[in-house]
Amino acid sequence: MIKVFSIFAAAFVFIGVGVPFAAFADGLRFSFPLDCVIGKTCWIPNYVDLKPGKGVLDYACGKASYDAPPGAQHKGTDIAVTDMAAVRDGVPVLAAAPGVVIGQRDGIQDINIKDNPKGIASTMACGNGLRIQHDNGMISQYCHMRKNSVVAWKGDKVKRGQVIGMVGLSGKTSYPHLHFQVTMGKKILDPFAGLDRTQKCGVGQNPLWDDKTIAMIPYQPTAIFNAGFSNQRPDFKAIRAGLYKGNKFAAKVPALVVWAEFFRVKANDRITFIIIDPHGRKIHEKTIAIKADKARYIAFSGLRLKQPSWPLGTYVGKINLVRAGKIISTIRKIDML
Repeated sequence: MIKVFSIFAAAFVFIGVGVPFAAFADGLRFSFPLDCVIGKTCWIPNYVDLKPGKGVLDYACGKASYDAPPGAQHKGTDIAVTDMAAVRDGVPVLAAAPGVVIGQRDGIQDINIKDNPKGIASTMACGNGLRIQHDNGMISQYCHMRKNSVVAWKGDKVKRGQVIGMVGLSGKTSYPHLHFQVTMGKKILDPFAGLDRTQKCGVGQNPLWDDKTIAMIPYQPTAIFNAGFSNQRPDFKAIRAGLYKGNKFAAKVPALVVWAEFFRVKANDRITFIIIDPHGRKIHEKTIAIKADKARYIAFSGLRLKQPSWPLGTYVGKINLVRAGKIISTIRKIDML
């Protein structure tokens, strides 16, 4: 049976950047709500949108957010995992602070909203998730959790760091992630900007994240968050389903292709793919110029087999994204047997 609660309390809210610190005198701060390694197994593709109305503005004065729906504001911090393989393996969602569960929902299917021809009701946009009331009046909310994974229910007391479910793809979303949101009454609070921020950009003097969390999640609006090898032109749905996870190929595979998936590429970025053979020789290099900003982007490049078989050994794939002289890079390896 599906248990339902009202996830969204209001259609229009105010961003609580200037909330008096006295209102939160107990100094409650939140821990990172996912059991993952930021920059390796999880990433933040979207921050709270601090710009009312049309247009976006994240806490660092960048544009790593979106209007949701158009003309409204994205109200939480999105923490994404690589693909549905990670969802199947299980990435625990953690209570970010102690409190009492005041509502929950479970039983909604994990499905990409783009693959759901019937769409989803606005009241179900959060998917599976829950809300926790904290002693100082704040409420933390957790959305898009995996079907049948919610393990805390209304009235339950939860401790900081307690597992309350798993990351999923439920609700109105097109990629697996946790939407983490903090409210105080009808005010949306950005955990990075925090309380009484005086400067225009950057982490506030009184952030809602605890010190450990602030230290481990530096602002990174662009990331190579998924990459690997395939033995043919990669299928994008297969990438997002997590089907290209092997690290061994037979020596007669028809092609050797390196692929990568990115958050927030920008016009004029350049993406370079390099393949190095077992003898350390560069056997392939191709650079792709990005022509327009994209929130998510998949690219690939590689070689076809032109001999009886590939030389045996370990092949290295390097992916570099260059923007204004700065490089974001990752490496993947495959063993040819």
